[in-house]
Amino acid sequence: MLINLWYVVEWSDTVKDKPVKSKVLGQDIVLFRDEAGKVHCLNNVCIHRGGSLAGGWCTNGNVTCPYHGWQFAPSGQCVKVPSEGDDFRISERFQIDAYPTVERYGMIWAFMGDLPEKERPEIPIFAEYDDPSLRRLKCENTWQADAARVVENGIDLAHASFVHPSFGNPETAADNHLEFMEVNEWEGRATNVQYPPATTGVQKGARKEKQETRTHPRWALNGMLVHIRIDINPTWTTTMYDANTPIDANTTRTFAWQTRTFLKSRIFDRNSLKRLKKIFEQDMEIVEKAAPHYLPDHLVNETSVGDDKFMSSFRAARRKYIEKGFKIDSQAIEQSKSETVFAIPSPNRREAEAKGIRWVFEKVPLIPAKKVRATTK
Repeated sequence: MLINLWYVVEWSDTVKDKPVKSKVLGQDIVLFRDEAGKVHCLNNVCIHRGGSLAGGWCTNGNVTCPYHGWQFAPSGQCVKVPSEGDDFRISERFQIDAYPTVERYGMIWAFMGDLPEKERPEIPIFAEYDDPSLRRLKCENTWQADAARVVENGIDLAHASFVHPSFGNPETAADNHLEFMEVNEWEGRATNVQYPPATTGVQKGARKEKQETRTHPRWALNGMLVHIRIDINPTWTTTMYDANTPIDANTTRTFAWQTRTFLKSRIFDRNSLKRLKKIFEQDMEIVEKAAPHYLPDHLVNETSVGDDKFMSSFRAARRKYIEKGFKIDSQAIEQSKSETVFAIPSPNRREAEAKGIRWVFEKVPLIPAKKVRATTK
C-alpha cells in the first residue's frame, strides 16, 4: 500500500449531515461536512482517550467526539475541550491528521500523505462523467485481494480470452495485440486490438463473431485507477472508470462508473449491472487466488512476455514510488497495532513538525527508500 496518492474514500452521497467512518490504507478515517457543505477528512481516533470521531456529531462545522465532547476543526486542530472551560488555552499539539479532500465524479477523494500541494499528482480525468449523451451507472465491488493486483488484472487484456467468454476467444489469443502505448510518471494508456465473440442477449448483432475490436485501457497510480473504453462497433462504445481503494493490505474496494452510448433507456440498466457483476465475479475467482497475495515489487520470480508490456509499465511506475519510501510496512503495523495508534502522515503534521511540535499519534511505518532490484524477463 502506498501513501502520498489520492484515493477515493467514499461516495459523495453517503456523507450527509452526520460523520461517516471509512477506511483506507489500513487506517480508519472520519468524513464530515462543514456548515457550507464542504466535505473534510480526518484521522478517526480522538487524541484524548481514543474515541471514534465517526460515532460523534457535527457542531458548527467541526466534528465532536462522543466520548468527552472534544471538537476538531476541519484543519485537524482541537478547538474545544468542554471539561476545561472556555478560557482553556488549547495547545497546538492537540491536533489530528487532516487530509486534503475534494469531491469529483460523485466520489470523495482524499490525499493520503503529507506532500505539499505543488508536489501532489493530479486526480485522473474522467471526461465521460459530464457527457449528457451517455448513460451512466454507478457500481461497487469488494475484493479480498491486493489493490495493485486488482489494477493489473484490469489492464491485462490478454486474460479476457480465458476468463471472460463474452470478451475473448482462446483461439484468437495469439491474434490480439498491443497497437499503441504511452506512459508517464503517473499513468499510462494503450490501445489493444482484439477479436472477441459476437455479442449476445440485448446487444445481439452489435458485433459480429471475431470482429476486430479496439479496447483502450488506462492505469493511474492515483486512485489505483483502471479506465477502459471498448469500441464495440463504430457507434457503440462503453467505458469503465474504477478507482480501487486499498481498505487494508488484504481488501480492496472498487468505486466504479460505467457509461454507454447505446441502449440508453433505464430499462437496460439492470442487464448492464448484471453483466458487470458477472465480470467482477469472474475476475475475483482468479485474482483472489493469485500467489503471492501482494503484487511483487520486481519480476525476479516471475516470467513475462511481450503481451505483458503495458502491465509492466504499471509495475515500473509503482516500483519508482516504492523507491521513494512511500510504501507502508504492513508487517510492522500488524505486530504492534493492538498497542499503538498509527496514522497516515498529513500536511498539517508536516507543518507542525517543522515548527518543532511533537505529534500525538505515530506515523505509519514505511519501507525505507531504496533501489528495488531490476526486473528480469
